[in-house]
Order: sequence, then C-alpha cells, then structure tokens
Amino acid sequence: MKIFLTLFAVILFPVFCHADCTAKAEFANSFMKEYKTYCDKEGDKETALQWVQRNTKVTDNFRKAYNKMVLDALKEDPEIGLGFDPVWDGQDYPQKDLVILRCDDNSDYVMFKGVDLDTYRVVLKVIKTGKGWLVDGAGVVNIHKDKQAPRD
Repeated sequence: MKIFLTLFAVILFPVFCHADCTAKAEFANSFMKEYKTYCDKEGDKETALQWVQRNTKVTDNFRKAYNKMVLDALKEDPEIGLGFDPVWDGQDYPQKDLVILRCDDNSDYVMFKGVDLDTYRVVLKVIKTGKGWLVDGAGVVNIHKDKQAPRD
C-alpha cells in the first residue's frame, strides 16, 4: 500500500502543480488582456491610477506600489512622470496577444512574450489568496529587479 501511495503521489503531484501553474498563467494573461484594452482606449474615461485602484484582480500591495511609483515620478517631473508604462515595463506593448514563455511551479512568477514583438518580455507575480488568484506585481511594479524581464 505504501508503494502504491508513493507512486500515486509521485505521478500525480507534478500534474497538480502544472495545473496550478497553468491557472496562474491564465489569470495573469487575463489581467494583461484587460490592461491592454484599457491602454488601447487610454484617456477615455479614467487614468491608469484610477484603473489600477478599481481593479479587483490586483492585491492592495500592488495598488500601493503602483501609486507610489507613479506619484513619486509625477512629483519629480510633473510633465513626463515615469516616461514609460510600469506595468508593460516600456513605452510600447504588443498589439497582439501575449504567450506564456515561462511559468515556474515553484514561484509566483510568470513570464510572457509578445506574439508580434518577439523580443518583448514582461513578468507578472501572481499569488493565490483566499479570494483566488491576484496579481501582486507586473512589469516593474512590485517585481524585484532580479526577477524583471531582461532588456536588450
């Protein structure tokens, strides 16, 4: 019986982990699709700060980090602010979908690449909470420097 349970655990554990990683990546991708929709209509009805504040897919930690980053930059340079979008980690973003480049079962990070911008990369930090999956970091927002997407 012990052998059976051990084999069962060894065989099924990776399947459950992979399913968890897939769910995490799909959630992250849905967040980025919503953010892209917002960015494509930027300025229509709300600022990015307002969009992030009302978004139910991000943690309070993400909201605080985003607000601090943007507001600090606006204090320093009221005209330009950051000069780039911190969620996309750049001035440009893919016009087509993102695809999963790397999803690590042992961490909270998912890396995507652009379908139409092959060299474009963005990292999201997604955590599982009592409320389900939530984005806790994206681009350079609440993503430690050594976990951010590489830049050429």
